[in-house]
Amino acid sequence: MERIYVPVEEELFEAIGSKSRWNDVVRVGNTLWVTGQLGWDKTTGKLAETLEEQAEMALENLKGALERAGARLSDVVLTRVYLVDHDHYHRYEPIYARYFPDQQPARVSVVVAELIHHALFDIEAVAVVDADS
Repeated sequence: MERIYVPVEEELFEAIGSKSRWNDVVRVGNTLWVTGQLGWDKTTGKLAETLEEQAEMALENLKGALERAGARLSDVVLTRVYLVDHDHYHRYEPIYARYFPDQQPARVSVVVAELIHHALFDIEAVAVVDADS
């Protein structure tokens, strides 16, 4: 089965000074796997300061990655959210609900000791699209 890779935009690599490269989305058949999205401005490489700002930006970055792969948020069937504080769950929930207002996908929320780049919020997703998308 063919795999389609949607790389992270080059401007982000330049903004964060990363020498490594990765893909935002990998599509196999009708299924898309979206790598973890942080709450950073992809043009400056700077993380937003608050949890709420990071959640908003990460969800915008998730939306953008899906769109570049020919999908949309309504195609998402599963998200995994990583937080560094259990109390953050209730703070990001209203923001998350705005991005998934109708049928929310299945979700796993995990509290971890630390996230890369000292982020407060990270979200990855799995989406399923129609065969002709």
